[in-house]
Amino acid sequence: MSSQEEPAIPVALREARDIVAEQLERLRALAERERQEAHALNAALRQAERELDEVTLQYRTALQRRRSSAEALGQQMAKLRARCDELTRNVDMRRSGLRQIELLIRQIEMSSSALTNTGTSATSDPWALALRSQVIHGREEERVRLAREVHDGPAQVLANSLMLLETCYTLAQQQTGEQAEKLAQMLDRLRSATRDGLSEVRRFIANLRPGQVAERGLVEALRDYLRTYGNTYNVQVTFEADAVPRQADEVEIVLYRIVQEALQNAHKYARGAPITVRLVQQANTLILSVRDEGPGFDPREVARRTGKSNWGLTSMRERAELIGARLTVASRPGHGTEVTVILPLE
Repeated sequence: MSSQEEPAIPVALREARDIVAEQLERLRALAERERQEAHALNAALRQAERELDEVTLQYRTALQRRRSSAEALGQQMAKLRARCDELTRNVDMRRSGLRQIELLIRQIEMSSSALTNTGTSATSDPWALALRSQVIHGREEERVRLAREVHDGPAQVLANSLMLLETCYTLAQQQTGEQAEKLAQMLDRLRSATRDGLSEVRRFIANLRPGQVAERGLVEALRDYLRTYGNTYNVQVTFEADAVPRQADEVEIVLYRIVQEALQNAHKYARGAPITVRLVQQANTLILSVRDEGPGFDPREVARRTGKSNWGLTSMRERAELIGARLTVASRPGHGTEVTVILPLE
């Protein structure tokens, strides 16, 4: 046998590989079914949340105007909240099960690859890749858990406080006299601040959630997030994306989180300047860039003054390294800032 020929594969090993391939097909079909079920449940949850928001608004209005429909609306609101909680649990359970199935598929693929390939490099070691996947998905599970706790805790407290403040403000407006007028003004400022705080907490919860990356893919998930970001902060956001192939779930999740982090930094420092996000493929490389036309900064001066890197760079670089990518930041005063992730494709 010449050095250019493929080594012979034992018959037993070929049979074993065929058995594994058959089981993998069944597992992939099961994963696709679970993915579709999770997507349907998530759509039902979004619809229930929209209905809850609408009924909550009607309930607050009925309370303010002392309508007889307030009690019925309160009961409907409680039922919708219970349905949202149940759907949230079901969605989380489906996603958790799907992640376990996907991890099992990945481990079987890695084991099969390890049996038939030698000389595996450190960057493509199958067990290192499986560990990387577990780390990334573990982080996502922690974010979902935190989102649930914030939703059930601080967000609920703020929502209840806002309803009470609306009632107090209405009662204060019905009183006469200078003191009653001052009280109404203070309550108005307080309810406005509480409303803003509740909106910020809800945005925080939304950012913690994975944004349907696994179900819809990175490009569509980013398109939705950037549209929401632009509308929320009244910022011009341009999104340019090639028809890039789907990557492993953990890769797409990391790229999505890096865009989130970069845009949150732009919100803090770029002062509403236009933003451009690009996702392109060049040969065997995937390139993601987030550029803002803000005031920019001198990275060396910031590091010298603070003694550490700024703009959440540490978090973004750590995420990029988990998927074997390289992250760079280019910025200088008066010329904006650009975050670039370069990912070699297998």
